[in-house]
Amino acid sequence: MFRLCVAGMVFSGLCLFSNITLADQKVPAALKDVHRIVCLGDSITQGGEGPGGYVWLFRHYLTNLYPEQNIEVINAGISGHKSTDMLARFQRDVLDKKPDLITISVGVNDVWHGFYDNHPLGDGPAGIKLEDYKANVEKMVEMALAAHARVALMSTTVIHENEDGSENKKLIVYNAALKELAKKNKLIFIDFQPVFHGIIKLAIAAGVDNNLLTGDGVHMNASGNKIMATVMLRTLGVNTSAMQSVKEKVYAEMNPSTK
Repeated sequence: MFRLCVAGMVFSGLCLFSNITLADQKVPAALKDVHRIVCLGDSITQGGEGPGGYVWLFRHYLTNLYPEQNIEVINAGISGHKSTDMLARFQRDVLDKKPDLITISVGVNDVWHGFYDNHPLGDGPAGIKLEDYKANVEKMVEMALAAHARVALMSTTVIHENEDGSENKKLIVYNAALKELAKKNKLIFIDFQPVFHGIIKLAIAAGVDNNLLTGDGVHMNASGNKIMATVMLRTLGVNTSAMQSVKEKVYAEMNPSTK
């Protein structure tokens, strides 16, 4: 119960980022003339396709908020993929879909897999070195911009709900590289790190040390998915009152048996 309460407190806190007024459902600038969005990622994105997943929520909020815009959201997440894999399929799975906006979620596996097979420093051969990671993501950005698509780079989530863990410490420089790349190219940067680590701090203070955001330390649970979708929408300019105005309808679609 505490886990749900803490996650709910932080999720509710996201609502304080904007003034609560009458719902303003004007399409925000970041979504103007956007009709097709491709969400590129790994298992977190692939798993986000199910009802209540972050991609599912993202799609259903946009559909209900801006029905006249006919926004299509395509899930291009594949479990286990790293920046090398995503770059190799970027043309086929992303650009060939002719997106107006691309969200790129990459980095968790680049770091996490480096810890495989007893490599406590994260320098194992299954990981992707920072220099190669940066080059891979930058190439995807270049390809997207050349195709006249807007790009939203997403920070990673977390690897185990432990701020002091070696994996999360290593993620810091990978996320810094993403943020710098977004700044350099004037891209949207969707940052989950402050909210997720805020939840972790609350959990530690209350003596709860895991599974507030994830089911297994990495893959999102229901709360984690809700927070991801909310941060995405807010960063893209959708205000809280607009989201609240369609929330009941979105959740009815997620649980049609409760209608």
